[in-house]
Amino acid sequence: MMVMEYAGGGDLYHLVKKSGHLTEDETKYIFKNIAQGVAHCHCRSVLHRDIKLDNILLDGEGGVKICDFGVSRLVTLNELI
Repeated sequence: MMVMEYAGGGDLYHLVKKSGHLTEDETKYIFKNIAQGVAHCHCRSVLHRDIKLDNILLDGEGGVKICDFGVSRLVTLNELI
């Protein structure tokens, strides 16, 4: 069994494509959440390596989710990537 979280807002790529553009406030909010998510991953020694609009999901309540960790990897301290 696999349990997954539902992100009813779709992905960021389709949101930008549908609306044509985002307001500055929307962009700041989304970018802040992406940066916090990446920082959270980095604190746990995880490199995502595939951040793009398709891999940013939006839930129905304004939340931002990073997905598709298929090419991510764990790194050790002082490891050269």
